[in-house]
Amino acid sequence: MANKTLDPIFRLYDPIRYSFNKKKEDYIIISPTVGSKSQLNDGGRITFEINSLSNWLLLSDAYFRCDFKIKEATQNQVPQTNTTLENNFFPSLFSEMVLEAGSNPIETIKHPGEFDTMLKTVLYPKDFDSVSGWIPDVGDGSILKELVRNLANDADLARVRVVARNTIERVGRAINHGFEKRVLQYNNVVENNRWGYVNWKLYPLFGLLEHRKVSIGLPYKIHLQREINDDKIFFGENGSDAKLEITNLQLFIPVITPSIEVETKIFNSLTKDIEIAFLHRNTVGSMTLTGESTTWPITNTIKPARYLIVGFKNLPDSQTNNNNVFRVAMNQTQDPLIHKVQVRLNNDNYPNQPLTINPTTKDYNELYRNYKNMCELFGKMIRKQMK
Repeated sequence: MANKTLDPIFRLYDPIRYSFNKKKEDYIIISPTVGSKSQLNDGGRITFEINSLSNWLLLSDAYFRCDFKIKEATQNQVPQTNTTLENNFFPSLFSEMVLEAGSNPIETIKHPGEFDTMLKTVLYPKDFDSVSGWIPDVGDGSILKELVRNLANDADLARVRVVARNTIERVGRAINHGFEKRVLQYNNVVENNRWGYVNWKLYPLFGLLEHRKVSIGLPYKIHLQREINDDKIFFGENGSDAKLEITNLQLFIPVITPSIEVETKIFNSLTKDIEIAFLHRNTVGSMTLTGESTTWPITNTIKPARYLIVGFKNLPDSQTNNNNVFRVAMNQTQDPLIHKVQVRLNNDNYPNQPLTINPTTKDYNELYRNYKNMCELFGKMIRKQMK
């Protein structure tokens, strides 16, 4: 027993520790610039300027507060209750997000919705909750085409069969609780509108925010390129008929007021010329796979890459003759379209040897092991969570 660590509640003689480093914690609220506010629902660039040079800002905990309402595209009625927003829909409202520090663009993130979801799924699965819009689908990720409901007394046999079949499907797959939770959170009816909000955090999308330290005396700008893509952000039976309208969008940034002693100590340290390393995320636009090999034009960098994430996405059936990458890859009668994966950056290969997919056995073990190793080395998953 002497060699085991006691739970804190049993350490009866431990002193209570207080921190007097902070005098106060608050938020500053920043709205879009006057010229860009009109772009909230029209498409275009939305800019937030952060010029609080005398404040100690904690950007790693900053978040966008987005208030919205959803309706049918015809504006005549609210969507069906079996239609709601996708998991992590907010960053998908934009085709690009740019972070500037001083007057220099630090990071440009294309397709932020896909990239942010990938990061949170792979590296940060425990850090986010439903308030930030992180409500993943569960089970097979599908929903009933028709909600289970009571039958009318005069229902015909065909109607009885439809309801019975759908009920059996729901029970059989243990229900998509993620979808149902999003319906409850977003599909609130007030005066024939469905309304909701999310507090979407900037971290971990921007690598700079991994630094998780206060910043003072440096202006920032965040640019959001709005994309009108209602067909992509809704999920459910009538997803393509629903429309989202942003009613308000503001940036909340924590402001920390340190004690006099801490402030003096930090200002004294700022006289030293010391470089601070930080992560820099870079994304490139999507490309269609052509021929036996495909080259991604990744931006040149003199720094080594900590890790590279390559994602593959299905194209619409109209562009692929129904031969989607994943559908064919998982089909038991056809060979996978992708046989090898390797990325080359600054004359270095990632990984050293290509990851292979056996077209005969449909063996994806190499890809999975590589993914698992990345999570263990660079993410916040501990080993026992990966088992």
